[in-house]
Amino acid sequence: MKTLVNWREWDESAFLDARAQGKPILMGISAVWCHWCHVMDRGEAGHPVHTGVYNNPEIAALINARFIPIRVDNDLRPDINARYNQGGWPTTCFLTPDGQVIYGGTYFSPGQMRSLLAQIEQYWRANGGKLMAEAPDLDVSEPAQAGALDAEQILSDTVNAIARGFDTKYGGLGDSQKFPMAEAWEALLLAHHQTDERKWLDMTVQTLIAMGTRGMYDNTAGGWFRYSTTPDWSVPHFEKMLEDHARLLPVYAHAIQLLRAQPDGAAQAETLAKVVTSAVGYLTETLLRDEAGFTWFAGSQDADEAYYLLSRDERAAREAPFIDWRLYAEWNALMVTALFTAAAVLDRPDWATLARRVLATLEQLCVNADGSVTRSIAFDAAGAPQPATLRGSLGDQSAVIRAMLEAGRAEAARPLIEFARRALAAEGGGFHDAPADPGALGLLKVRLRPIFENAAMAEALLRAAHLLPDAAGLAEEARAALALQAEGYKRYRDHAGPYALVAWRASREPEEYVVLGSPEQTAPFLRAASQRYHPWRILRALDPANPAALALIEARAFPHARLPVAFVCLGTVCGAPVFEVGVV
Repeated sequence: MKTLVNWREWDESAFLDARAQGKPILMGISAVWCHWCHVMDRGEAGHPVHTGVYNNPEIAALINARFIPIRVDNDLRPDINARYNQGGWPTTCFLTPDGQVIYGGTYFSPGQMRSLLAQIEQYWRANGGKLMAEAPDLDVSEPAQAGALDAEQILSDTVNAIARGFDTKYGGLGDSQKFPMAEAWEALLLAHHQTDERKWLDMTVQTLIAMGTRGMYDNTAGGWFRYSTTPDWSVPHFEKMLEDHARLLPVYAHAIQLLRAQPDGAAQAETLAKVVTSAVGYLTETLLRDEAGFTWFAGSQDADEAYYLLSRDERAAREAPFIDWRLYAEWNALMVTALFTAAAVLDRPDWATLARRVLATLEQLCVNADGSVTRSIAFDAAGAPQPATLRGSLGDQSAVIRAMLEAGRAEAARPLIEFARRALAAEGGGFHDAPADPGALGLLKVRLRPIFENAAMAEALLRAAHLLPDAAGLAEEARAALALQAEGYKRYRDHAGPYALVAWRASREPEEYVVLGSPEQTAPFLRAASQRYHPWRILRALDPANPAALALIEARAFPHARLPVAFVCLGTVCGAPVFEVGVV
C-alpha cells in the first residue's frame, strides 16, 4: 500500500503555506535504501506492531489536516540532513513554519505517532505564537576558532581511542552493533607504519577479515552490507551502499601491502585480496551501469533479509532488491579513487580503465562550466540525464577533485578547486558545506564547516599543491581548514580517523616518486612502487616528449639523458637516480 500522506518538497511554497495556515511542519528524512523508512511508509508484512505509519488512513488524515508534511531524501539533500537529523534514518522532525525544531526522533510506531501528533498539535497551539515571535536570526555562520595543529598528538589521541574501543574477541569497535569505520583502520595502519608496532596491523587485519568473511559480507554475491547488528559480525543490516564499498576497498588494499611485507603475512594478504576481488565483482556485476556512452555505479541496493539468505540459484529465481540507479557524484568519485588504489595493489589494469570511464562520465554530466559539481543525476525512461538542483556541496567538490588528481588530471581539477575557494571558503579559514543561498530556508541559513568534509577538501588541496604548478598556497589553505578543528576533533574520539589522517599528512612533505620516460617505460616503475605501502606519497610520471612535463623536468633539474629513470624525493631533496624497476 502506498503512503497516504500528501508529502511536499522542501521548497519555499511549503514553508509559505505553513506560515499562511499557521501549521507546524512534519518533516521526514528518509533514503531509498532505508529499511525502517520503508516500514514507516508501508509497514512490515506479518508484523503485529510495525504495520506502517504513513499508510494508515487515520494517521495520514491527521497529518494532512494539521501539519504541512515535507519529505527529504538524505542522499539528495545531505545539507538538510546535516542540520536536522535526529540520530538516524528515518528522521521524524516537527518544525515551526520558519524551520526551527520543535521536537524530533527517528522511527515511531503507529501508536507512538498518534500520541505524538496530538501532543505536538497541543504544544503548537499553546506556544506557536511565542516560538515564532522569539525566533532567532538563523542567517549566521557556524563559529570556529583555529588552534595549533599538533598532528602527532591528534593521531595518538585517535589511535588510542580506537584501541580502547577495540573488541579483542571479534574485532571492530564496541560490543554491540558494528559499522565498518574504514578510516579508523586506516589510522591504525598509519600507526603501524610509523611505530612498527605489530599490534596495530593485527587489530586491523582481524577486523578486515571478520568484516570480509562473516555475516556482514555477502558470501554469495559479494559486497559488504551496511553494518552488523551483532558484535560478532554475524547478522547484518542488509542494505548495500556504494559509499561503504568506496571507503573499504582502499583500507583492504593498504592492509594487503603491509601484510606482504611481513614474513608471515602472505596467507592473510591472500584472504583480503579475495575479498577485494569479490567486492569489485559485486560492484561491476550488480551496481555498474554502462549505457548511452555513460558509465557509473548505482548508489545503493535495498535491504531484503529473505532474499540475501537464499543460495545463489535461489536468488536467481527471485527479483533482486531495488537498486537506486541515480548517479551520485561524491560516491562515484570515491569509487574512482578506490578502484585506482585496488588496481595498483592487485595489478588489475582493467579496474583502472573502469575508473577512468566513470570519471569521464562524472566530468561530462556532473562538472559544470563554473567548476561546481552537481550532486546527482537521474535518468529518465529514454536514458536522458536529469541533473538534481544541489550543486557545489563540499563533499562532492572534494571527492571529484581527488578522483581527478588520482587519474593524473590535475589541470582539469583546477576549476573545481577555484570554485571551492570562491564559493565555499569561510571567513577565518576552512570551507562551508554548501554555497551561500540568499533564499535558504530554515536551518540552511546557518552555514556549517563540518570537520570531515573539511578534512576531505584539505586532503585534495594538499595533493593539488604538489601536482599543480604555482599552487603551493593551497597547502596553507588546507592547514588552515584543519586548524579550525584542532580542539574539536577530540569529541569524535574513535571516529576521528578521517581528520587525524589528513592532519598527519598536512604536517610533513609527501614522499614523491617521480619516473621519467614514455608511458610504456614508466608503467613498470609505477606498478612496482604501488606494491609498497606509504601513507603519504605522490606518484608522478613525466614524459620528456611532453613540453609541459619537460619544463617541469628541467625546472627541477632532473637528469634525463638515460631513460627510464626514477627519483624518490622529499620536498626539494631527491635521492640518486634509479634505473631498475623495483629498486627504491
